[in-house]
Amino acid sequence: MHISTLIKMSLELTELVEDFIATRLLSKIELDFLESELWETLEHIDEITSLTSAPSKISKELKLKDGSSWQLCCAAVLDASRPQKNSRTEKLQKSINKSSLL
Repeated sequence: MHISTLIKMSLELTELVEDFIATRLLSKIELDFLESELWETLEHIDEITSLTSAPSKISKELKLKDGSSWQLCCAAVLDASRPQKNSRTEKLQKSINKSSLL
C-alpha cells in the first residue's frame, strides 16, 4: 500500500470521527468504511509501529482516555453507532496493549 493511500484513509477516518462528534450521525457507507478501517488495524496490529493520538476534546467526547488513538476513537464511534455484544474499543485496546503501542 502506498503512503499516500494510507494518509488518505487516515484523513477520512479522522474526518468521519469528527463528523460523528459534531452530528452523532454517519451514513451506512461511512460506518462501513470505519468498520473496514478498524478491521485493517486489528488484522495488521503487529505491523503497526505507532498510532496517532486524537486531540483531547475528541477523546473526551467519546469517553476515552486522553491521548487515545484515532483508531480507538473509530472503535468508540462504531460501538456507539452499531453496538455489539463485545466492545470494539475494548478489543482494540487489548490488542494495542499486547503490541505495546501508545
